[in-house]
Amino acid sequence: MTAAFYLLLAIGLLGAFDVLYFHTWRSRLQERAECQREVLWHTVRHVIYGLQFLWVPHLRFQGAALGLLAVLYAADVFVAWADVWEERDSRAPQGGLPRGEYFMHVVLSVLVGLYLMSIFHVVWPDRLLPTGLRVDPPAVPVALRTLMTVMGVVALASFARDLARWFAFRRMPVASLPKQPPPRRIVVEALIPAPVETVWERTQEPELHTQWDVRFTSIRYLPECDSRGFHLMDYRTHLGFGMEVKGWGRYLANTPLVRSTFEFGSDDFRSLILKGRGLWLYERRAEGTFFKTVFDYQTRHGVVGELLDAVLFRPIMRLGTEWGFETLRQWCAGDEGAPARGRSRWRFALFVLARVLGRAPAPGAARSWLGSGNEHREAAPSCGELVEVSP
Repeated sequence: MTAAFYLLLAIGLLGAFDVLYFHTWRSRLQERAECQREVLWHTVRHVIYGLQFLWVPHLRFQGAALGLLAVLYAADVFVAWADVWEERDSRAPQGGLPRGEYFMHVVLSVLVGLYLMSIFHVVWPDRLLPTGLRVDPPAVPVALRTLMTVMGVVALASFARDLARWFAFRRMPVASLPKQPPPRRIVVEALIPAPVETVWERTQEPELHTQWDVRFTSIRYLPECDSRGFHLMDYRTHLGFGMEVKGWGRYLANTPLVRSTFEFGSDDFRSLILKGRGLWLYERRAEGTFFKTVFDYQTRHGVVGELLDAVLFRPIMRLGTEWGFETLRQWCAGDEGAPARGRSRWRFALFVLARVLGRAPAPGAARSWLGSGNEHREAAPSCGELVEVSP
């Protein structure tokens, strides 16, 4: 059973990557109406593999009890074929399967074939034994058996969660079903108790900008101008240990005291950002200035870059922007110590940890989310369409 265990472990880990990256992050199948039958097959597969993750590291079936395994693996093969059949129609609006996902499916199919042959070779002699179950762990480290057990519990929990989501999606009125998943742009907003002139100055002047924005160590205008007369800008961020990431930026349009649109990027291979676009919106209010940004970007380094962005970089970039907006809000409200606190990376790390643990922004504080930029959280004009990033 040792060989079967390691094959199933590899299948489980690669399958988890397939689900998290290709299904959930890249194709976002759960949010597409045309993909719901494929999502159902994936959901059923959670429970099939959850049961396998639980029995392989602990139990042996013998005698007539092997019939239960026969049903389980027959169901696995049936669901696999149904999934492949459904993908043709489900993924057609997206241009079919991405190459990376197709390759992943080929690798998984080979591993599953080897795994099924290994299981058959091990359990076939047990048909002659008395019917029953016995505890007989394979000769693998306890830590790996524990890992596979946890994978089984997570798979069963995912089955329950995804099945509930599937039923909820199916109950939605047809008219309200999304035609495509909403973008995952970074959106941040704050109501700043200061005149718009103050907010404009502290966000447009590079030396003042770096005092509240923890994402950048330095920003400076370069002598060169583009065809529209806007100066190019040099952005730098010190990562520590002598490492520095360089980037560039330029304005696309500026309407003083109202809004700025800009594009940015980096030629530094250490930067996950390849290029992007964004907008700053300023709106005079009775309470001060409503300040909002929406931006999005493309990543480099292919699949690895997209995965790192989804799991780590984009959430930190969103929270870093929120932290900067809150620092700016406090500074414009008269707290002269806010910039020094905002530049503290230890304080920022504690802020990120608090957000990860579920702590919500304080009333009146800056807030952030991933969305289209058209959500009316503070009754502000929509602006997501202005930050579309061309491939």
